[in-house]
Amino acid sequence: MEVKPKKYSTTKLQKSFAIVIVASVAIIFFSSFDDIQAKARDGKRKSDSQDISRALDLYFYRYEKYPEVVDEDFADWDTTFEPKGEPLIFIPQLVEENILNSVPRDPINNSTYFYRYRKFFAGEYGCSRNYIIFQVYNFETLQKDPGSGRCPDYDFAEEVPNGYTIQKFE
Repeated sequence: MEVKPKKYSTTKLQKSFAIVIVASVAIIFFSSFDDIQAKARDGKRKSDSQDISRALDLYFYRYEKYPEVVDEDFADWDTTFEPKGEPLIFIPQLVEENILNSVPRDPINNSTYFYRYRKFFAGEYGCSRNYIIFQVYNFETLQKDPGSGRCPDYDFAEEVPNGYTIQKFE
């Protein structure tokens, strides 16, 4: 008895090929989905930093000074991450004065990804005037622009190498 090799129909081969293509596309999409989400969160961080910067400028325009820190979460910094699980209080004057509807916070908002704000007085780190520092503490993707925040004795941008720093003087 002679055994004949099985022949695959063209339709079966086309279906198998289509399944392989769809599976490959799905694998590529889902493997890059995390990157897409990280870039979207970083986009929000950049947008939030612009919004907060403008809000701080408006506050300064009204009062000729920047807001005081009222919620010292860590070493005199006001942060969006509340390490003790307390309610979020971050530069509350911006909301109280109707400059912002609500203060933005980092999309992840944990001990690695958060925003922070601090007011410094003349003489600190060699700067001759009062100033504030606002920072996006960390981005998920590598950033080319760290912003700027420097006094003669200290560069705040170096403290958050993959973050973003804004410095404003009174």
